[in-house]
Amino acid sequence: MRHGWRAIALGAALLTTTAGCSSASGAGGTQRTAPEAAASAAATAAPGTYGTPVDPSLPDPTDVATDAPVTAVPDEPRTPLDTQGPDSASPGTEDADPATVVVTYSGWVDDTAAVELGAYVAGVVESGGRCTLTLTSGSATATTEVTAEPDASSTSCPTMAVPGAELAPGSWQAVVAYESASASGRSTPVTVAVP
Repeated sequence: MRHGWRAIALGAALLTTTAGCSSASGAGGTQRTAPEAAASAAATAAPGTYGTPVDPSLPDPTDVATDAPVTAVPDEPRTPLDTQGPDSASPGTEDADPATVVVTYSGWVDDTAAVELGAYVAGVVESGGRCTLTLTSGSATATTEVTAEPDASSTSCPTMAVPGAELAPGSWQAVVAYESASASGRSTPVTVAVP
């Protein structure tokens, strides 16, 4: 019998708690908790409305900053590697398609004491090509060559470096040439300063 009274007392406490919750939940529409009121307001608000602004004098938050429109720049005329006529072409490149070589970075690197440059060949995905960096200052030239590597949508000319010991201080013009059995081309010259 003792356990029976406990069960009755527990049931009464549960009933009281449930009754208290239902009257606070707005069953008659008179009182609501803050989350219920917010959910109801969001459900009935116009799309794009997120609540009452803290300071109504602030500008409308739907105005956003945008970047200026981007316009496409036409490709520059492509210059093939062979500029001396058909007799001077390298073997296997007579029928090579023109390729667009793009320099991605260039400059003097103090840590390596060298001019470093990277590039890629746009729209060509192949292995076996060669990338040649040529630096020119007056009548002086310095070159280095690396094997090109295929990438997802291009062919990469990994870091090419010319040691500072081979370069006099001053301004140098850097050009990357790409050559393979199926494509060839050269980059637009970029200026590199050697300290």
